[in-house]
Amino acid sequence: MTFQQYPPQGYPPPGAYPPPGMVRQPSGATAIIAGILAILGGLWFLAGLASNIIELSHYVISFLVVGAALDLVSTALLLGGGIMLLLRKRAGRVLTVIGAASSIGFVALTFLLRAIGSHFYFSYGGVTLHFGFGWLLFVVLIPAIATLVLALVPPTARWLAAKPQAAGVAQPPNFGYPPQQPGYPPAPGAQQQGQPPGQW
Repeated sequence: MTFQQYPPQGYPPPGAYPPPGMVRQPSGATAIIAGILAILGGLWFLAGLASNIIELSHYVISFLVVGAALDLVSTALLLGGGIMLLLRKRAGRVLTVIGAASSIGFVALTFLLRAIGSHFYFSYGGVTLHFGFGWLLFVVLIPAIATLVLALVPPTARWLAAKPQAAGVAQPPNFGYPPQQPGYPPAPGAQQQGQPPGQW
């Protein structure tokens, strides 16, 4: 006589469904990557701010003053936004979006001023187009676009809106399977639980 294995074949594996009262958490991959990119961008502009301040200590030029102010704004927005985003604060998403969008706008403005032959220029991220190092701004532009897109996509909003699950919630045993019915005979060769037979 053969007995059906428990659980029967075709049932999902244990833990395939969340236990009652527990909602499956949305993925935070897009938000985490956006937060990391925002922090790295903030560190880039922090280095640019330090570079401008060092140069301003030797001589004061208007494009360095403007550059230091823009770098300070970008540093505050991206570093603050990135850290708050990783902490699942909705304000972090807003700051990250503003910081990334302003970075894209400032980089575009530097190239626009160069294209129209303007005599006004400014340093941004420690880079000044006037000295021929404009290609370095693409190092800022590409991650800024990625940060903006990742912060705006719906999975980031869903992850921020979802409440983190409390730690230590245990799943009930054999969740997802029907309870084992009493009265099934033991499988062949299975050792029975209980008291050993007494001595005769």
